[in-house]
Amino acid sequence: MLRLEAYEKFRERLLSGEIKPGQFVTQRELAKLVGVPLGAAREAIQRLEFESLLKVYPQRGIQVTEATTRLVRTAYGFRMLLEKEATRHFARTAPIEAIDTLIAATRKIVDRAEDPITRRLQEEAVEIDWQTHDIIIDSLDNEIVTESYRINAARIRLMRGVGNRLPPMRLVPALTEHLQILEACRARDEDKAVAEMIRHVETSLSFNFDPSFAGER
Repeated sequence: MLRLEAYEKFRERLLSGEIKPGQFVTQRELAKLVGVPLGAAREAIQRLEFESLLKVYPQRGIQVTEATTRLVRTAYGFRMLLEKEATRHFARTAPIEAIDTLIAATRKIVDRAEDPITRRLQEEAVEIDWQTHDIIIDSLDNEIVTESYRINAARIRLMRGVGNRLPPMRLVPALTEHLQILEACRARDEDKAVAEMIRHVETSLSFNFDPSFAGER
């Protein structure tokens, strides 16, 4: 249980942006940061390295994953493969009530963005953003796909380095793209839903990373 707690705490700190991509830390610093024994920290670090969220360098320390061109292309290419298939399946099989719930929650945040965008609204926006993608992936009902997607999504979020919130200039456009995906799913238009998801993922890549990273995937 302590090992799992250490892993979850490390992962939370990484994805929150508290520890920055490319930053070097020691095992003792990480253990102290999350308040766990050094032994539990070592085991959690091994798992995070396996997930490509950290890299351990003997005699130098531990480096948080940074956004190299190759890793960004690989992560987004994998994301695209999974989300295209999941979106097609979701559009074909998801209950209309479930789609309507996501649409209503997303529109509520977009409507509130007419006021000054607060940090809290940014956090709520990223929560519905991640939730929507997770629900679409989960519709495949495949544990291997779900686990692989979650690890890859964490890798992308870490490399973006924006923490648990959507940037103000991206908040409304990103959620509007979500609405277009969901509306196509509600209409059972699989091809349109997939096309909108492709556009959404490509826009995310271009916005969050150097455009040259888009390249051939």
